[in-house]
Amino acid sequence: MNFRQMQYFSAVYEEGSFSKAALRENCTQSGLSQQVRRLEERLGMPLFARTPFGVEATAAGTEYYKRCVAILQSVHAAEQHMTGLRGQLSGTVRAGLIPSLTKGVLAGVLNDFTAAHPYVELRILEAYSRPLTDQVIADELDFAIVPVLPETSVPGLRCRILSREHEMLLSGPALGLQNLAPLPLAEIAGLKLVLPSPVNSRRPYLDNQLASAGIVPRQVMNIDGMVGTLEFVAESDWATILPVTNCIDEVARGRFVINPIVAPAIDFEFVLIEANRRPLSAAARLFVSAIEAKLDEVSVRWARWTGQ
Repeated sequence: MNFRQMQYFSAVYEEGSFSKAALRENCTQSGLSQQVRRLEERLGMPLFARTPFGVEATAAGTEYYKRCVAILQSVHAAEQHMTGLRGQLSGTVRAGLIPSLTKGVLAGVLNDFTAAHPYVELRILEAYSRPLTDQVIADELDFAIVPVLPETSVPGLRCRILSREHEMLLSGPALGLQNLAPLPLAEIAGLKLVLPSPVNSRRPYLDNQLASAGIVPRQVMNIDGMVGTLEFVAESDWATILPVTNCIDEVARGRFVINPIVAPAIDFEFVLIEANRRPLSAAARLFVSAIEAKLDEVSVRWARWTGQ
């Protein structure tokens, strides 16, 4: 078994391109192509069909990839186990988080986690789901937490829902809504909304939810920025739609009016994505668990305040 050939083959399978795979593996395209060709010769069958637009895995290639992923996971897991035997938890965790998480729970997670694990280095990137997904695939992030499950499976990725909650309407006092009063979805038709732009995965999801209920907002403004959105909404008669986690700390501050969207409610999911071929390290698993625990705390607090 040639471990490097398996790693190079898996990169080509997931990227659908020799050039992209070579960039990801930090090697030359010719060297990577040669290793994959030798692998095909050793196995006695083609693993890819070369086309002008890239490469497509053959049936044999897809079958071989499934086995490669299991082996690569086992190798990484063995390395992580031996590292754990050294004692104190250490290493680097590269996490990609959407703005709803960084605003809603990150501070509390960092306070507890860094105190308990001082030898773990955290590298946290805040971005929207598309770039975070790309960086997990490219091995630039260990994992990311995004708001929407991919519509179709992405080669090289596995997903798990960490938490599910509901969307809220967030507005400033100028709009005149009653704080914490349920707001029927139909009433959004008369409002001016600040929403993320269509390149953000949340926007098509929200558009579909509104369209399925036959609702067209009075006006929509595209802003891809949490701080800018909140500052504008607080000082205007515009509103935005955000999950409970993003809003819960604003309840006590009184700067915003928060209304649960009902009839029907709109679900929001925090989805963990990670690479198929590489299991999370012990430190990364603990960090994910800490985020998951904070999200559970948010659910409990919200239920207590709203009596749900």
